[in-house]
Amino acid sequence: MPPGLTADWALWGKEPQTNSGYKVLAACPPDRSAEFNASILHWSPGTPSRGDQLPWITIGPGRNPDGTGTVGVFLLDTTDAMDRTNRLIHRIHHFSVPAAPIGDLSLGWCGLARAALDAVPRLASTGAEPALLSVGEGGLLADHAGTVFTDRVTEVSHWLAAAAACLLDGTVVVTGDRNYAPLELLQVLDCVAAMLPFGVRDSLSAATGSSSGSQVPMRLYWGVVDDSPGVTSLAWGGELPDLGGLSPAARSYFDLLVEAWEAHGGEKVVAHLARFRDPLDIASAAVHDDALRALAALNPGLALAQEVRRGRPVDDHLIDDALRHDVYDTRSVAVLSAAKLAGPSTDLSAMARHLPQAEVSQALGNQIVDDLLAGELDSARSRFESLREATEDTREGRDPLDRALARVIDDVRRDAPADTEDPVVDRLLPTITAFTPGTMHFTQSQLLSIPGRAGRLVQAVCAQHDPAPHVFAWLRWLGDDAAPDVAGHPELAFLHDLLASGRMPAGLTRKWAQAHPGPAARLLAAGTACGHADDLLGGGFFEGLVAGACRGERPGPDDKSSGTPLHRALERPPYQARAETAARWDLLCALSGRLPDAFFALARTPDLPGSAGVSTRITVYASTLHGELGLPLVRDHAPAIVDGLLGEILSVDPETGEGPDETGRELTLRLLEGPGAQTHAVAEAVGRLTENPSWNDTDDDARWLDLIILRRPALAPSLTLRTVYRTARRAGDCLEDRRALAGDMIAAHRAGAAPDRLCVPLRAWAARGRPGERILDLLSVYRDIWAAEAGPHVADDERGRLERALGQGPDPEVWLAYVDHAVGRLKACLADNAQQIQALVHRQKQAEAEIARLRRLDAGTSRGRP
Repeated sequence: MPPGLTADWALWGKEPQTNSGYKVLAACPPDRSAEFNASILHWSPGTPSRGDQLPWITIGPGRNPDGTGTVGVFLLDTTDAMDRTNRLIHRIHHFSVPAAPIGDLSLGWCGLARAALDAVPRLASTGAEPALLSVGEGGLLADHAGTVFTDRVTEVSHWLAAAAACLLDGTVVVTGDRNYAPLELLQVLDCVAAMLPFGVRDSLSAATGSSSGSQVPMRLYWGVVDDSPGVTSLAWGGELPDLGGLSPAARSYFDLLVEAWEAHGGEKVVAHLARFRDPLDIASAAVHDDALRALAALNPGLALAQEVRRGRPVDDHLIDDALRHDVYDTRSVAVLSAAKLAGPSTDLSAMARHLPQAEVSQALGNQIVDDLLAGELDSARSRFESLREATEDTREGRDPLDRALARVIDDVRRDAPADTEDPVVDRLLPTITAFTPGTMHFTQSQLLSIPGRAGRLVQAVCAQHDPAPHVFAWLRWLGDDAAPDVAGHPELAFLHDLLASGRMPAGLTRKWAQAHPGPAARLLAAGTACGHADDLLGGGFFEGLVAGACRGERPGPDDKSSGTPLHRALERPPYQARAETAARWDLLCALSGRLPDAFFALARTPDLPGSAGVSTRITVYASTLHGELGLPLVRDHAPAIVDGLLGEILSVDPETGEGPDETGRELTLRLLEGPGAQTHAVAEAVGRLTENPSWNDTDDDARWLDLIILRRPALAPSLTLRTVYRTARRAGDCLEDRRALAGDMIAAHRAGAAPDRLCVPLRAWAARGRPGERILDLLSVYRDIWAAEAGPHVADDERGRLERALGQGPDPEVWLAYVDHAVGRLKACLADNAQQIQALVHRQKQAEAEIARLRRLDAGTSRGRP
């Protein structure tokens, strides 16, 4: 059965030969007459003129009493009747059709109007029955479009797209030849509306005719040119409209509509828009965005590419969805890929399928280069890894990504400043999983053909956490699942074999290490990082390293340059190595000008169940070091090696004053027990420690120093001086504390401590208060004790020696403070003495005057005496 629609209806007109006005003459249901009358008056297109093609067909949205949407069809036609003033009477047949079934059928205005026209003759005989509108089998929207919706964009489709875009901005009046049948005129309007989502029809109104000068309420209608604000006049069959007045959103819709038409053909575009039946308010501010979203759903890539070209912000997830869409053109892919790369997201998996496209591959390479040169390593790594995960792990599957990465290596090498690290080889590749052997051959070729790149990659991977499995995987890839043969890096093959077997390769001899100092040093660094220091630091290979270090130039401990290859190789000490290995490592450090650090790693190694305790490890360390120091090549360097080792172990933290810990103290005692000239270096290192004013020595330190005196009595003066430091650190400013400090200074001096060495703790103590006053008071007590023990002459001499040492010391401000304070105190004394002298003179003069007065008084009294 052909589909049909049931509609309420009304006949609007007036009685012939009367003066009555226009009104609803009949309606179904009758109780809606007033409502229908208001609707007809609202959507009235005006009064036709003689010669106008009738009927005028008007389409306007409405509402049922229950709130559901309707589409009103208004058919304005003429009659043969006249009113009482002989004016021709017109009539309007109005059909109120439920909107929902119209949407379900995607029924166009032409199909709806044709059904309404067919139903008009039957209304007179139906009485109060609803009208049945038979839309037939050919009433769908596309069935009345003729040849308009072609596969290619024509001038007609361009005009329709422009009219639809203008309709989003406001009212559109179509001008031009109106000598067409009413349904033909309506078809033009129907095709314009078909360029928009179908749901717009719930709020869109249209008319095939209107009277000149009337206030036309329709949004889209045939009429005359209107220059009113918000109204666009478009000539049907004339030149293509000027789009300069469109809003940016409407222009975006037009452009996307044309591009979609070009990509898919008009029939597919119209069918797509017809599926969007949710109501859209043509008068709302959101209609542009709603229409764009509906049209964009046909081809997300096309739509988003247009937004990107216009410089508008696009959601990153929408770009991903678009890049995964099946229908594409290369221009859109390139635009969207560039936008994806420029966005914040580093997940590029949606781009993987497009990597074979040259523009996409180039854009990816450029972005990774920019990330690396800007220091954005995490971004570069995340981008690359997301593409790697999205491609098949075969030679063919990785080929596009391989070509892109090889180009990046080449571009970075060209763009990066000379003599700087390679951000791809040194930073990017080491942080990712090694490639499967047999894949990424272009990248492999780049690394093997550029000198030093493969070796730098392995070194950089060694700097990562737990590098052994990763290093071995990269070596397998470089060698196509075998030991790699890399020009300039013979150590890589040895490293591969060492990691593969866990044993020292047979070819690593003393002779090879001496003949290849650079590769040997790099092998030591890589093997140590991979946990094989115990294997390497023993036997002929170690001896070759020692021989090379003893014969080569050694930078000093303060040298900040990269130094020799061995110096660079010793940058990271072995972790949880044997005590023998730690001793040999520190020996190489000392020979290469580095501060030894394996001892500290050894001391921090936790005591695992069944392992030797820290004391045993230190004993083995010292014994091994003694043995290596006795080698002929090393013997001459032994004092310097021990001095460098203890210089670090017996150091003092300048902030906390903390000195050597228990392990450092124990090692010092062990080194004093051994033979050789290095024991003198041990004594000197201990002596320097005792003279450090910052050292907050503890009771454990004091007991340790007593043990050292038993082994080296010659250190007694230095250790006695340490008592002065300890007293100075605790002493305050009272007389009792000054006497204790002065007494310890005298005891240390008698034990052999020179005055200049006594001044060091003296200055440190004085600096905690007013230096000049403190030193003057202490020197006074110092002299008093000497005077009591040896007499004033010795006391003056000893005070003078201490003053001269103080004046010649490294802190002139302390000396000047002392002199200024002493002079100031003496001046004050002189001033006090002067006052006392003046007082005595005054008293003497008073006494003399009193004597004179008494004598005069006595003389007068004597003359009166018998």
